[in-house]
Amino acid sequence: MKRYIKQWGLMICLVLGAVAPPFGPALSEAATPDPDRKAPRVPWIIDKPWTEIVEQARSNDQPVLIDFTAHWCGPCRLLDVMVFNEKAVIAELAEVVTFQVDIDKPEYASLKTAFEVELLPTLVWCNTAGEEIDRFTGYRSSDEFLEIVRSWRDNRTIDRMLADRKAASPEDPEVLLYLARRHAERGQDHEADVQYRRLMNLRHKADTRTVARGMLGLAELEDKAGRKDRSDRLVAQAVALYTTPDPDQEALAYRTEGLMEIAHFQESRGDTLGVLETYRTMVQLDDREVLGLDGFARTAVDAGVDLEEATRCALRAMVFSDKDARIISTLAETYYRRGMYTKAIRWINLAIERDSADTRYRDRLVAYEAAKAGNTRKY
Repeated sequence: MKRYIKQWGLMICLVLGAVAPPFGPALSEAATPDPDRKAPRVPWIIDKPWTEIVEQARSNDQPVLIDFTAHWCGPCRLLDVMVFNEKAVIAELAEVVTFQVDIDKPEYASLKTAFEVELLPTLVWCNTAGEEIDRFTGYRSSDEFLEIVRSWRDNRTIDRMLADRKAASPEDPEVLLYLARRHAERGQDHEADVQYRRLMNLRHKADTRTVARGMLGLAELEDKAGRKDRSDRLVAQAVALYTTPDPDQEALAYRTEGLMEIAHFQESRGDTLGVLETYRTMVQLDDREVLGLDGFARTAVDAGVDLEEATRCALRAMVFSDKDARIISTLAETYYRRGMYTKAIRWINLAIERDSADTRYRDRLVAYEAAKAGNTRKY
């Protein structure tokens, strides 16, 4: 088995070397991750009835954290790869019943309705009886997530936590950002706008990351109000803060996270070309960053542009992700869109092998085989 893995890794590296990657040198065998290695993650319980989750919480005398998610949700994916794999987060949730709910599954339709879930991701904190205590929506960094969970475990709601922080430091830019985002997720746009603009007035006291996220928050409000030009300018300024030639250490540490948030916002407003350029920027900054490589490939496929470049990016993302099935399926799709049906079939079969439970991959295989036979069918 080990010999097979080594030979497989070498084959991929030779392939990548042959296609002349656009954003950096070819991969070496030494750089190829071990496909059998499993990264630590929050041990989410999935595909169980809600009644069993509540019973487990009662039996163990533990609170419940519900993560309402979906495979197509960009911010959900960002939480998965930037937060739920952090050791501190895993440790903090060790004595919590963690329940992940795919809202697209029919068996969870009633649970989604019961908790009135409208936006994704939505994370709900419940007591041992399964009764909601507090919630938040949207992406949060690992530091923010930890602060929220620790407050919940101390029997403090997010609002109480923010009130305490504001009383202690009323002009702290990070607190203003928290407050603005809390108002925004509740649809309190005027209140959110006030806090964001207070943050902008104090940006000389803030780190680059906080200012950039504030700009993105304002951009979302401007877009919601129909002021697209203002929104575009704010997005451009936020991107510039993350990509300046000499960013501060805070910007460097969170650059990928910040650019991903920008890409997800652009995606939500249907700005496909903007999304593509944001991912292209990510790849140019780091040609081993899986999120940027995969994001570029997926967006290029959706737009039907730069497909050869998309294939090269998907190949690199596949290797650096330890052959993630979702990324392999993107790679297969790049070949399919280029009319290279044999290669598309080969790669989608590998995706099925890596994740046989996802029926979408089998649907794609049917489409690819039909295309190869000359009978194009949609899936």
